[in-house]
Amino acid sequence: MTKLDVDELVAGAKSDRNRAVDFYKAAAMVAVAFGHWVAIAVFKDADGELVASNALEFDYSLAWATWALQVMPLFFLAGGFSSAVSLDSHDRKADSRPQDWVANRLRRMMEPTMVLAYVWIAIVSIGTVLGVSELAFLGAAAAAIPLWFLANYTIDTAIAPITLPLFRKNPLRFFMGIGAAFTVFEIAGIVGIPYIHGINWVIGWLIFQILGFAWRDGLLPNRRLLGLIAPSLWAITYIVVKLGPWRASMVNDGDASFNPTHPPSIALMLFGLAYCATAVWLAPSINTWLAASPGAFKIVAILGGVGMSVYLWHFTAAVIAGVVLLLVDALPTAAVGSGQWWIQKLPLIGLSFGVLVGILAAVKRFEVQGLLAPKRPYGGSLIRMLCSAALLSGGVKLWTGGSTAKIVAGLAITTLVWHLDLKPGALFSKAMEPGNATGNVDQAPISRADSSQSA
Repeated sequence: MTKLDVDELVAGAKSDRNRAVDFYKAAAMVAVAFGHWVAIAVFKDADGELVASNALEFDYSLAWATWALQVMPLFFLAGGFSSAVSLDSHDRKADSRPQDWVANRLRRMMEPTMVLAYVWIAIVSIGTVLGVSELAFLGAAAAAIPLWFLANYTIDTAIAPITLPLFRKNPLRFFMGIGAAFTVFEIAGIVGIPYIHGINWVIGWLIFQILGFAWRDGLLPNRRLLGLIAPSLWAITYIVVKLGPWRASMVNDGDASFNPTHPPSIALMLFGLAYCATAVWLAPSINTWLAASPGAFKIVAILGGVGMSVYLWHFTAAVIAGVVLLLVDALPTAAVGSGQWWIQKLPLIGLSFGVLVGILAAVKRFEVQGLLAPKRPYGGSLIRMLCSAALLSGGVKLWTGGSTAKIVAGLAITTLVWHLDLKPGALFSKAMEPGNATGNVDQAPISRADSSQSA
């Protein structure tokens, strides 16, 4: 995105635009990257073997730091708000179809994601030919660690044209019903009923998206009441974690017992509700600040234009940084979590940032292309679009699985769905695309589209 693009987009933002939503999206992506760099523990053990793991597995006292760095509930909240705005704009068109909206939203996400997939397909292919496939697949698994979010966000985005109208028919009943279903499935997991607990992968994150719908429609409590609700939720979350079976960490820490995020737990839901209540309470102040500070809003706009790329590539940057430090024998050697370890960790964080900046210079145009691309109709039915979204979500999820077989299957499924059905001009859709491309009224995180809604 050029300076002219940013200046034009910022100048075109309406006075009543909810700038806090833009801020939260950008801040979430930056926080995730920094949090992952902090949490990485890569070193050589006593036998000289390379260890790449999570610092929480060695020093669980760091678990409470995840309460500041687990920002995904915030992103789903902001995403729900934005989806409601975009769907309202889409539905005002005479020829609007829900599958067209879903396809275009997924294309915006997948355009930069496929670049990451192509790069890692090339790396593992070359690594296999050169006889270092194990190392190449280790890197591919590490690069995919953050992509669990994309798998879940794909599903929640795909069903938004269904969930938003259902929510608006009776907001309280719909929200309570979803919450009750989540609780039932959480209890099933606690008592050991297999498989059914996994449904909360979808329902858990959907709850935060629904909160975004409610925020967009002005249905959340007023600011004064939120000022009481937010600290109460934080206190309840702390008590539940201290007294209940759930672990204190709000990210995946490698322990399968009462894992907070795989799938989302009651503890994470309470934490997320507290986080969202705090965010909505702060939103008016953030809006006032950004409206009065064009320079700050411009930074938000820039980050909004590369936020997805930051998310997608920050772990690849860390992999490259780790390899460089391994080659020069500069990986941390102190005990994980010790003061000396943190000092030895600084080069990894600094080099990861430098590598990411270089990567962004090369790949940011793909994200911008996805944001600014004209909207195109989808060549199939809503059912087919939902099936493709489910396959896409499953492919991305498999890619994060860690094993060689899962990585290969995940990359293959993701690539096939993209090229066969989702990509503009895809094999199954090209012949059926009706008409010409239409202008994109939702061009970028900050656009001239009707995205106004006071916090």
